[in-house]
Amino acid sequence: MVYLIITVVLIFVDQVSKLAALKYLVPVKTVEIIKNILSFTYVENRGAAFGIMQNSRIFFIIFTVVLLAAITAYTIKKKTNNKLYMISTSLIVAGGIGNLIDRIFRGFVVDMIEVTFINYPVFNFADICVVIGAILFCAYVLFDKEKAEI
Repeated sequence: MVYLIITVVLIFVDQVSKLAALKYLVPVKTVEIIKNILSFTYVENRGAAFGIMQNSRIFFIIFTVVLLAAITAYTIKKKTNNKLYMISTSLIVAGGIGNLIDRIFRGFVVDMIEVTFINYPVFNFADICVVIGAILFCAYVLFDKEKAEI
C-alpha cells in the first residue's frame, strides 16, 4: 500500500509542476533559476526522450499502457515485497503515468527543466522518476540477493 501512495504522490507532483509550467512559463518561455546552470523553459514535447519520434502520440500511448500493464501484472505475479524492486517500479510507473496523462489530455508532454551548463534536452519530473526508477531497477536485477527472474 505504501508503494501505491508513493506512486500517487509522484504523479501528483509531476502534474502540479506541469500545471505551474503551463500557467507561469507559457507567457515568458524561460526563467533562469541558477545563472548558466538551471532554467525553467517551457517546451511541448510531441516525441519521446530527446525529442525522438515526433508526432507518434498514439504509439506512445499504446506502448505506455502495455508497459504499465506488464509491470503491474509481473509485480502481482511475483508477489515480492523487495523494497528496491517496489521503489524502482513505483518510480517508473509514476513517471509513465505522468507523461501518459499529458499525451492523452494535452496531445504533448510538458517539459520544463533545463540544465544550461550542458547541451541537454529539456525534461520534466516524470522523466526524472523514470530514469531514477530504471537505474534502481538495474541495480535490483544486477545486485539484489533475491535475483530477479525477468
